[in-house]
Order: sequence, then C-alpha cells, then structure tokens
Amino acid sequence: MSLEPNILFEVTEITNNIREELLDKIQSISNEQIIVPTIPIAIYLQEAENLAVWAKDDIDQLSKVGINISHIDDVKERIEACRLLQTEWINIKNCTSDAKIKWQKECKGGYALHKEILHDFNFAFRNHEDLIKLIKRIKLDHGFASLVQNLANLEKIGVSNKQLLEKIHFNFNKLDNALHLSETLCFLRNNHRSSEENKHNQKVLRDKSYTYLKLLLDEIRLSGKYVFSGNKERLQGYKVNYFIQKRASQKE
Repeated sequence: MSLEPNILFEVTEITNNIREELLDKIQSISNEQIIVPTIPIAIYLQEAENLAVWAKDDIDQLSKVGINISHIDDVKERIEACRLLQTEWINIKNCTSDAKIKWQKECKGGYALHKEILHDFNFAFRNHEDLIKLIKRIKLDHGFASLVQNLANLEKIGVSNKQLLEKIHFNFNKLDNALHLSETLCFLRNNHRSSEENKHNQKVLRDKSYTYLKLLLDEIRLSGKYVFSGNKERLQGYKVNYFIQKRASQKE
C-alpha cells in the first residue's frame, strides 16, 4: 500500500495499528457500498463480540454451511479495526468542534472591530469625499473573505491617514488589532476547513470498517439462523438484541 502524501486518508498512529492488508480491504470499499450504521457503534461492536463467541461454540454445525473458525478470527480482527477507527473519529470530531468554536469566537470579534473602525473612519474622514467613497465600498462588502481582507485594508487606510485620525484621538491599537485579526482569522479558517475535511475522511473510513465488519457478521447470522431454525435456544444468539430490545421498549 502506497503511503504517498496524497493518499485519500491520512495515515494516523491508530491506522498503523491495523494490519496493512486489512486496512487495504477496508479502504477498497467504495463510497457507494458504504452501509450507514443504524445501531450505535459501541453497542454494535459488543453484539459482534457476543456473536463471535456464540458462533464459535456452534462451529461444527456452522462449518456444514461454509462458516469455519477462520471466519470467527476474521470477525474479531474486523471488530478491533472498527473500534480503533471509531476512537480516532471521535477524537478528531472533538478537536474539530474546538477549532470551530475558536474560529467563530474570533470571527465575532473581527466583525465587531470592523464595525467600530468604520464608525471612527466615517467621522474622521467626513470632509474627504474620496476616503468616504472608499469607506462606503468597504461597508458594502459582506462575508468572511471580505472581512479578512477589509480588516487588512482598514489598517492600511488608517496608517496612510494618521493625521486625520489623530484629530479625533483615534486609538491606533485598533489598527494593530485589525491586522492581527485578519491574519489570525485566515489561519483559523484554513485550520477549521482542514479539520472538517479530516473529520469527514475519518468518518468515511470508520463507516467503511463498519461495513466490512457487517458484511461478514450478516453472513454468520444468516447461516446460524438457517442451521438452527428449529432450535430456539441456539437461534436466539444469531438475532440482533438491540432491535429486539428496542421493539420491546416501544410496546411498553
């Protein structure tokens, strides 16, 4: 498997703990083949482990329909891979939330400073038509990209017209803050976008590992239900308890 920088998923420390051949098989599942989880992953993995133990006790009977001990071992490995990728996705998800909160907080401060400086400039430049026209154009700009650029532009305009601003006792720290915020917001936005993309990619990989596990589990369940169709006691172990319990709670 190539580990070039442009691979679809970042190679993390966690994915390095998954056997390379298994990771290749998980990644080879196309997005169209992904089965979206309908059961909380933690519960699904526990049920998968229970099924592996249950089916191992029935391996002699199951082997008659093509399920052997290697399938049980395979299930255990797929469970562990899915658990690792679930953990990684949760970690990335939480980190992304922190990045989003920080970006939104700084963005709010940026808009407030932008409005404040425009208010000061509008008064300081009131007798200079060319500057007023420039300020009006800036007021018409909206959106994050305009905010970042306008903060930098306001700093330049302020420095270039220092004498006019001194007459109204303008606080020139605002210009330094504007330039700093412009740079900070640009960095945070790029970091947030990168985090969102990384989160999406990791979730896709988690979902693929779930899909790869489910395909084998479903085959074992179907085989068990067929072999033990006349044995209620053994048949019970091949059913999905989550749905059984959910239906029972809905009837209450």
